[in-house]
Amino acid sequence: MAIWVGVAAVTIVFEVLPAPVLGPVLHYGVYTPLKVSLFLLVGYLAPLALARLSALNRGLVFAAVSAGVVEALQGLIGNGHSFHFYELGIKWAVIAFGFMLGLDARCEKAVDLGKLHITLIHDVTD
Repeated sequence: MAIWVGVAAVTIVFEVLPAPVLGPVLHYGVYTPLKVSLFLLVGYLAPLALARLSALNRGLVFAAVSAGVVEALQGLIGNGHSFHFYELGIKWAVIAFGFMLGLDARCEKAVDLGKLHITLIHDVTD
């Protein structure tokens, strides 16, 4: 749970703070993929960290709310960011995709990332 909260907090900070001035290679080669990875992780870790998120329909609602909160914060805080529906849709899709992968890991009771295999502990809600 703490890891998921940390990843969500870092994701929000990355989205709300002004983007650093970087060259195109660093911006599109490092900064943007890092932000996409953070949104993917927020979705992936949600069903693993939160026992109530054990169904795809709840995950889609979670993804929509998460993406909406981030976009709303961008619009409210400003700092060069503004609310855009296309960004909201992209964030929603990335979080939802991560959630589906995390839900699969939860159902399989294991996280498999190449040679890394972590068996999950059976939770009481199953």
